[in-house]
Amino acid sequence: MLNKGDFHIHSNASDGKYSPTEIVILSKINKIDVISITDHNTTAGIEEAIEAGRNYGVSVVPAIELSTRFNNESIHLLGYFKNSLYQIDTFQEVLMLIKSHRYKTIRKILGNYINLERKDGKLSVIEGINLLRCFGASVVLAHPMRISSKNINQILRFPFDGIEAKYSYTDFNTSLYFINIALTKFSFYTAGSDFHSIKNKNSKHSFIGSVYLNNSEIEFFLKNSGYVALNYL
Repeated sequence: MLNKGDFHIHSNASDGKYSPTEIVILSKINKIDVISITDHNTTAGIEEAIEAGRNYGVSVVPAIELSTRFNNESIHLLGYFKNSLYQIDTFQEVLMLIKSHRYKTIRKILGNYINLERKDGKLSVIEGINLLRCFGASVVLAHPMRISSKNINQILRFPFDGIEAKYSYTDFNTSLYFINIALTKFSFYTAGSDFHSIKNKNSKHSFIGSVYLNNSEIEFFLKNSGYVALNYL
């Protein structure tokens, strides 16, 4: 039974301090049953995390945090992969190009897969949603409570599968507000500590498991996002 889940964690595959294996061990110590390592624009830590999860008894849902742009604001999308499509060469090539900011080349590639909205600059929110969906992910709006008041209402009109309603250092009323939105407009909500380091001084990030989904919330998330069939859960 999965009783405690943290679905927003960063490893040293992007800007976190610890390896995927170390994160799994920290999760086990802190009685976290299921996690997602959501590194920025990379899936490089997923396979190590899954293997470590098997060894230490922690379930791992493969995921990513994708950078997009809306109205001059950085908007992050969490993609939770329901299959192994994230491993194919095309998706991995796009992720490498995102890191090097080669957006014209990205759009030449993506033109064969998704409808494009912009001609240059970072991927738009809808391009990011379509990209993640194309490669087998359910798409979640990351930390909506950090999005500016001028943009949040427009952002919530996009066709996400869910939103990250429970987040690091977010008070109960704010979490409840976004939970209600998630249950009204989308299919589910997630929770994430946005963990980077034990010694992290960033007030936006907290420790693994300090924010989590409980047993019934995990079941709701897995059922409504299509993860019930994953053989390592």
